[in-house]
Amino acid sequence: MRYYCTAEVWSGAWLRTLTVPMKITEIVLTAPGRSEARDVELAPLAPRDVLVEVVSCGVCSSEQPVWRGETKGVPGVSFRYADYPASLGHEITGLVAEVGAEVTGFRAGDRVTGIAYRGSGFASHVVDDEAMFIRAPKNVPLEVALGEPLMAVTNIVRQADAGDGDFALIIGDGFLSLLTVALLARQSLRGLVVAGHHDDRLALAREFGATAIINGKREDAYWAVRKLVDGEHHDADLTPWKGGVELAFEYAGNMKALQLAASLCKAKSRAKLVMPSFYGEEPFTIGHYLMNRGPSLLVCHPAHSPDLHDDLRLAIESLEAGHFPIESLVTHAFDLSGVDRAMAMAAAREDGYIKGIVVPNFERLESPNSYRHVTS
Repeated sequence: MRYYCTAEVWSGAWLRTLTVPMKITEIVLTAPGRSEARDVELAPLAPRDVLVEVVSCGVCSSEQPVWRGETKGVPGVSFRYADYPASLGHEITGLVAEVGAEVTGFRAGDRVTGIAYRGSGFASHVVDDEAMFIRAPKNVPLEVALGEPLMAVTNIVRQADAGDGDFALIIGDGFLSLLTVALLARQSLRGLVVAGHHDDRLALAREFGATAIINGKREDAYWAVRKLVDGEHHDADLTPWKGGVELAFEYAGNMKALQLAASLCKAKSRAKLVMPSFYGEEPFTIGHYLMNRGPSLLVCHPAHSPDLHDDLRLAIESLEAGHFPIESLVTHAFDLSGVDRAMAMAAAREDGYIKGIVVPNFERLESPNSYRHVTS
């Protein structure tokens, strides 16, 4: 049985009533590749808590190993993923439904975006501290104003701290890679190269500001990058190679790609090897390059952010200013019962998939015709 209370909300020039459920529905992972819905009774909100009705929750590639069952029982993984039932989903957009007694920055009806770590983001509602949310910009459809991945990219680029004239390499042509291209392209780089396997995504990388693109299925990315870095001075027989890139971002999430990135870092110059990917339990095997190329390793997950909320603030300011082309990257919308299908499609990258969102209520979408709706 569900219990409800109502709250009157002043919005613009009219008064409306929000129905605030005392129970919420959330999707949790109960076994590898299998999720289930459950009803959760809400505890009273803590003084700084915010209850948000979820409009969308992004499908994040970092949770693929969780969905496959690879993190269960592994020491040191996030509390969210260590055992079943596991909570998935954390890239939240939504409408504030209720606030705690000490919350002053939000009120019911506000459009917000941010991060939810306490429970499943694939849910009708989420509760988290007010610091985890920020108002969404009015000039972007709420469902694509995904603050968490934009915050992650902002953190990545801030920590990479590109210098004027640096040459940057991005390995991978997925959602976060393309957002990184868009942000880095606004800096004074000597070159910005993207290596991937999908012509359509690489074309977007070029559109977003990449100076060169490489399809690794058709050419050897190592030699292609060397030629781009050296220009007319390129010599395939030159050994040892003293050149390289000042910044290498590895987004593919596997050791072969990480080794490629490490091998292309400029030798003995403290080039930065940026690792925002999730590597699971694959052996870490770039020791040869650590000695001979000498890059500095940067692990740039949100947990490494010096100021997560400031990254979130800057990300949303950049989104509002048009620096992030996110509306062209969110391609699929899944209903709440389709989480497993969403995760499977994200892994297969089929049907033109770039980024998916899980949507509890399709009627809440502000730009409903922009996505391929996938219903169970």
